Amino acid sequence: MRKTLGIIFKVFILTLVVMWIGLIIIEYIRYQNNEPMLIVLKEDTLTYDDGHVYVYWGLGYKSITYERNSLYGKEFGHIFINVREKLPTNS
Repeated sequence: MRKTLGIIFKVFILTLVVMWIGLIIIEYIRYQNNEPMLIVLKEDTLTYDDGHVYVYWGLGYKSITYERNSLYGKEFGHIFINVREKLPTNS
């Protein structure tokens, strides 16, 4: 009985991981097609003198949209990516 519960638990965890990876892939495809994210846990709007930056937090990932005069574009990545304050320099 205990061995069966262990197997069921492992299958359950594996299923959750596969579903989470599938969600990230779906969200990335939607990001590439300029569609809104399916699951947004938190939204942030950062205001600067030259425009706005929109940050959307998902389940382990985030999307950043830059609408500034100095920066314009978008990024998709893990939750630890930082909002760019300025363009990177070539040093």
